[in-house]
Amino acid sequence: MNIANQVKRAPLPDGLRHLAGELMDVDSHEMMPAQVWVRECGPIAERLAHDWLSNGTDVSTNINNPNVPGYDRDDAPIDADSIWAQKGSIAPGAVDVSRRDQIMDLMGIKRQLMFPTGVGMYGTMLAGSLEYDYGLSPSITGNRKEYGRELISAYNRWGMRAAGISARVRPALPVVSDTVAELMQTVRELADSGIRAIWLPSGLPPGGKSPAHDDLDPFWQLMETKRIAVCLHGNAETVYRSDEWRKARAFEGFRIFEEIRVDPWSIANTHITSQNFLGTMVLGGVFDRHPDLRFGVIELNGAWLGPLCDLLDMWYDTDPLGMKLGTEKSYRLPRRPSEYIKRNVRMSCFDFEPVDKYVTQYGLEDVLCFASDYPHVEGGRNPIGKWYQRLAPLGAHVVEKFFVTNGRWLLPD
Repeated sequence: MNIANQVKRAPLPDGLRHLAGELMDVDSHEMMPAQVWVRECGPIAERLAHDWLSNGTDVSTNINNPNVPGYDRDDAPIDADSIWAQKGSIAPGAVDVSRRDQIMDLMGIKRQLMFPTGVGMYGTMLAGSLEYDYGLSPSITGNRKEYGRELISAYNRWGMRAAGISARVRPALPVVSDTVAELMQTVRELADSGIRAIWLPSGLPPGGKSPAHDDLDPFWQLMETKRIAVCLHGNAETVYRSDEWRKARAFEGFRIFEEIRVDPWSIANTHITSQNFLGTMVLGGVFDRHPDLRFGVIELNGAWLGPLCDLLDMWYDTDPLGMKLGTEKSYRLPRRPSEYIKRNVRMSCFDFEPVDKYVTQYGLEDVLCFASDYPHVEGGRNPIGKWYQRLAPLGAHVVEKFFVTNGRWLLPD
């Protein structure tokens, strides 16, 4: 099919047709089945694959499950009429990045970030779990943290190869490090290999340091200079010292997706580590020292960002406890905290969220971005239509910012 015809067939609302082929997608995923983890990422993935292939679950009960019995290769038909309905590891392009361009053409998308599922995501969860196992792969014993680090390294080698397949698909690769030196070595390798986005687990101090520590300035400067988007992404992370908080009868029996648990306690707390990470960066002056740093907060819901802006600005503006002594200020920033967030940060939401409210109540029209979450089931079957219906009453300029302009900050030329 001719690309021009594909763009014409993009399933977009009438008011978005003029933007077909220009949409910026700040969240999609690789989603290779466990059957091919060893083939794609090497023998280090064998233990993880065996755990998933032998734990009694598969794609028949949860479309996001990586166990796809009988799977051989990524050859599901790419069809304009059903592309939004195809989900999970069996969806086209879940493994073969070379198929993504055709899929994006059908969706009206120009470029997209591609985050891990499988080996990269589970490796990150194991590497960052410390004493919290989250119930992930209990058959994997021994030094789970070190095994997770090995999985990340293997996955990132796959991701660096994938980055060379399509200029329109940008893998956002996980970075876990214990020291600043290790952090710098890792990101330099990724940058030299053409990687344009990374994923920092929000529950772990990068390089073992506060995100605002001066020792990390060379890291932020490298990300700023190379125009590499630094992202936080939804995952099972916690800042709490114990997982006992969620162990109550009221929270039992709920589903566990690959990235998140959906019991009431977990859903209410899923953003906490990211809120802490972002707040630390803002208050610590990272965005003041690095005004062109591109930062994404992805698939963590958008309900908390506006109230965070209000909270930080309240303390900055009023200083009710008299912490400003002479010329000293409680916040050592020349601008209000919310100004840095609105300038440097971009955020994706779920398709059921009241994004119109976030714009009108909190002024986040320059922050919120379109995200397909393809091929995860959480992405929905009509996310573009749902968001457009909410945002269209706010004007064409808001619609274009949400679907195109804002996302371009994380996906620059």
